[in-house]
Amino acid sequence: MRLRFIYYWVVFIVFTCIYSTSLGNNVIEVDQAKVRLVIAPGKAKAGAIRVYNPTTESRHIKVYLEDWAYLPAFDGTKEFKPAGTTELSCAKWISFVPDDFIIPAFGKQTINYTVRVPQDAKGGHYAVMFFENNLSEQNTPQEGVSVGVAIRIASLFYIEPEGTIIKEAAIQDVKVKKRQGGFEVTAKLVNKGNTDIIAKGNFFAMDKNGIVQARGQFNDIYMFGGNTAVLSGVWKNPLPAGDYDLVLSVDIGGAEEELGLGRGPVVTEENKIHVDSEGNIRVGEKG
Repeated sequence: MRLRFIYYWVVFIVFTCIYSTSLGNNVIEVDQAKVRLVIAPGKAKAGAIRVYNPTTESRHIKVYLEDWAYLPAFDGTKEFKPAGTTELSCAKWISFVPDDFIIPAFGKQTINYTVRVPQDAKGGHYAVMFFENNLSEQNTPQEGVSVGVAIRIASLFYIEPEGTIIKEAAIQDVKVKKRQGGFEVTAKLVNKGNTDIIAKGNFFAMDKNGIVQARGQFNDIYMFGGNTAVLSGVWKNPLPAGDYDLVLSVDIGGAEEELGLGRGPVVTEENKIHVDSEGNIRVGEKG
């Protein structure tokens, strides 16, 4: 009787510098999770990414490019699309060698890449280089079922054409509402520039004597130029009735901090708020 083999394919995507998982020996590693380059239009820069095999078996690795973008929650979650299909793709700017190789046990392989920026390029552009290890090549199928598993490690590319980058954001539509004994602050963060933003923010409410009566942190935001995300933060304790200055502050320079270049631009927004005797809050008004 002929056995029917059912084939399942599972892909694990990993963003890391040096990564280990419960898959144990079925692991490869890269030394750069992000490649962020500033290149003058019409010019090129070269670099290298090293792939490591810390296991006792050789690994067959395939290398390829795709596009990526942040999903609308803008919490850092990404989606992937074929290379060259998104508006902000730089996949066609990148060439590299090799694209297919075998790393021996405990060995490493260097991938050399060159990024060539078109003369007319403006604003941030993005791509991802995947390093894929098809584990089914090393696994022996079980009777009746074959399970294909691929692990792919990613290096994200952020390319900024020098002299064309605008990093600018605005805080809009501030709202405050009573919530579970305290209050919640929400606002829109609009990326008015043409490059990616990694934003970390906070808020505080200060009374007429200059004393801070409440403070909180906003969710971290990751977005490209033109995107709009929602900031949200909570203070869990009651705010006494009265008038306050509500100050929102968002550091949009997370990318600079990752490169060790210090803090980037900070966006602030100040509003007057009034808290009544029942804890209800009005924005832009005094009692």
